[in-house]
Amino acid sequence: MPTGRDDKGRAADDQGLTRRRFLRAAGVGTAGAMVAAGAVVGQAGAQDEGAAVPGGAAPKVPARRNVVRAGSQRSAAAAALAVVGPLSFHTISPQRYLDTRFDGGGPFPPQGANNEFFFFDFGAPDYFAGGFPNEVPPEARAIACNLTVTGGTSNGNLRAFPANSDVIPLVSNVNWSARQTVANYAIVAAASPNEGDFQASVGLHNASTTGSVHVIVDISGYFI
Repeated sequence: MPTGRDDKGRAADDQGLTRRRFLRAAGVGTAGAMVAAGAVVGQAGAQDEGAAVPGGAAPKVPARRNVVRAGSQRSAAAAALAVVGPLSFHTISPQRYLDTRFDGGGPFPPQGANNEFFFFDFGAPDYFAGGFPNEVPPEARAIACNLTVTGGTSNGNLRAFPANSDVIPLVSNVNWSARQTVANYAIVAAASPNEGDFQASVGLHNASTTGSVHVIVDISGYFI
């Protein structure tokens, strides 16, 4: 089973891991919308920095945060990649893969145009604790999901894109007003293992400049 370490170097138990990682992109607003058949680009260098947190209230959505920051010794070169088709769509039992109200990491902070975003390995075989099966394979090239935001402390918008993108798209997936709960269906390209250290990984960016927001992701299918 995987383990992680918090900022003080203590070993974390499996229940304390999260799949939330933090990444700094090369730029904001230069890529446009990215969907299953769109172009994606390579990952900027990043360093894992796991965090141990107590388990959440939702047993099938365990607390799983890994923080990734720019500036590691990995190569920062970004090679242009394309999601080639045709892709086959596979449905799964609708399942909640992320709910920041319970994952132990708290709401997404306002990220504005600071080139940073969280990303999640939705295809990790051990994504769910307690032996609950993950039906999204690591090789998935895109996911079909409902994106929900709630509890935003200011107006804002959420942007979803493949985790190996070195830019954040201009086009949003969900817009909200302060304290509003809003959902939207999306097909989002994902980064797969042949593109680096990814497992059907998707990036999420809170483009608000002042307010935090909780994010919920319910996945119902994937493309491969």
